[in-house]
Amino acid sequence: MSAHISHRAMRALEAAIRHGSLAGAAGELRVTPTALSHAIKTLEGQLGLTLLIRSPRGVSATAEGQHLAERLSGAFAEIDLAVAELKTRSGRLTLAVTPAFASLWLAPRLARLAADLPDLNVQIEPSYAPVDLKRAPQIDLAIRYGPAQEGDEVLVEDEFGAFATPALRDKALAGRSVDLLSPSWRMPIGAAPTWADLSQQTGASLKIAQDRVFEDEQYAVQCALAGQGVLLGSPYLLSLLVERNLLVPVGPAARLKGPAYRIAGREEALQSSKVRKFLSWLRPQFQP
Repeated sequence: MSAHISHRAMRALEAAIRHGSLAGAAGELRVTPTALSHAIKTLEGQLGLTLLIRSPRGVSATAEGQHLAERLSGAFAEIDLAVAELKTRSGRLTLAVTPAFASLWLAPRLARLAADLPDLNVQIEPSYAPVDLKRAPQIDLAIRYGPAQEGDEVLVEDEFGAFATPALRDKALAGRSVDLLSPSWRMPIGAAPTWADLSQQTGASLKIAQDRVFEDEQYAVQCALAGQGVLLGSPYLLSLLVERNLLVPVGPAARLKGPAYRIAGREEALQSSKVRKFLSWLRPQFQP
């Protein structure tokens, strides 16, 4: 009978019991809750056992389900580790980063990275949610944003300043009203930088038409590039746009201190040659 039992169904059961909800497990496995529930019911039918108790508040395991889930969890951990060990021997490097870092900093530099490290194939996994590296063996390395955590290497302490197109900068400095653009920060970053903080730090003041807050930092940047407002932004993420004179600093050169970009990874991944090569390329990019 076991030869016909789906590996996905067993993954579904283990994840559902670990999360205590079908929705949480479905999100992890990237399937719909309906599909996940169907897989578990099929597994229960094949085994002739009730493994999961469903209620409006979530799900819980029966004694049989808990026993099976515990055994499966250990088995899946061994499988994931074996796959991760094989991956570390290849030239493919999977990198988890925030969407803004992926689109504004990393993507424009991929051609340079490929030229410098032609044997490295970098795959980007953008996500606002911090990745649990212990449960995501497919991720070799994460560049996180926020307060430093024990064991993480700080890549750079971020800063914030005011940026706009050259034309809008001149308008703002001439005392004309402009919109202020800033992100709403969809991830836990600690004390979020604000326009009020920047004004207090630098002594700069702008005549404000309206204060516009965007759910996604990339949208705020696109509006700034279109000349729609002055952006509260990171000089690190905007460096290529500033280099090309598409955006320029507005007002005093002083910067507001922000959260940190941090490097995180499992010990075995950090010791792999491909990760060491990538970090040797990455670190100098943020040095003065």
